[in-house]
Amino acid sequence: MTVVVVTGAGSGIGRAIAVRFAARGATVIVADIDERGGNDTVARVRETGGRAEFRRLDVADAAGWEDFAERIVRDHDVPDVVVNNAGILISGGFLEQSGENWRRMIAVNMMGPLLGSRVFVQRMVDAGKGGAIVNICSVGAFLPTALGPSYVTAKAGAWMGTQALRAEFAGQGIRVSAVCPGLIATDLSANGTRAGADAAAEADWAAKLARGQQIFGRSPDRVAAAVERAIRWNLATVPVGIEAWAGWYLSRLSPGVMRGVTGLAQMPLAEKVIRMSSRVLGGQR
Repeated sequence: MTVVVVTGAGSGIGRAIAVRFAARGATVIVADIDERGGNDTVARVRETGGRAEFRRLDVADAAGWEDFAERIVRDHDVPDVVVNNAGILISGGFLEQSGENWRRMIAVNMMGPLLGSRVFVQRMVDAGKGGAIVNICSVGAFLPTALGPSYVTAKAGAWMGTQALRAEFAGQGIRVSAVCPGLIATDLSANGTRAGADAAAEADWAAKLARGQQIFGRSPDRVAAAVERAIRWNLATVPVGIEAWAGWYLSRLSPGVMRGVTGLAQMPLAEKVIRMSSRVLGGQR
């Protein structure tokens, strides 16, 4: 029986991945810090006859990862697939973001996937079995943007760590992939933080950004399909969406041009665009 671990599976991309693998007959471990969302995902899987169970996990907690992995191996043996998807968003310029903003972003979006990869690859090696690790890294891994520097820094670190892991363990039957989505219709923006703003301005920013994400974003199912494809074909990096593919190629063909393009997008301009978009789309003024 295939066992699949998915972090951040209480909503959005993680939920879509969990549902997809459960539909393929896997037993899915739904991991999330949000117990309500995680249990809702489990309920959705079971309604369609699938197998899933919820385990609470804070991906920024290194000791928590060790305990989580031990319990999974004890109850289900070493998992066949681990998808490190959990993440957060903090918007705002480099200096607007506090030291705590940076520490939290690195802890969740970079160290979370790398810690998750480490604890399960270790157990795959110890058990002498192969497996698959997929880290959800985002198009942000290729974009040196001023709109969320801590976010893209963390995602770039997660991407590079994924490639290093892939290089080291390819000969041991462990497939390691990075899936890098562009704009996806999830609650990432709605649950995000706007650094350097008061509570009212932050809530307004999140609401408007989330509205645009829901309208223009692709279905999370597109990312779930990409995860499945990455595992099947043992792909190193899988962008999802035209903007993700464009970012991937441009960052490799001309990093200077990429920096120039992304440098045009500063927080004051972004705020004006979001306000205008909100008005056009019928949101709040």
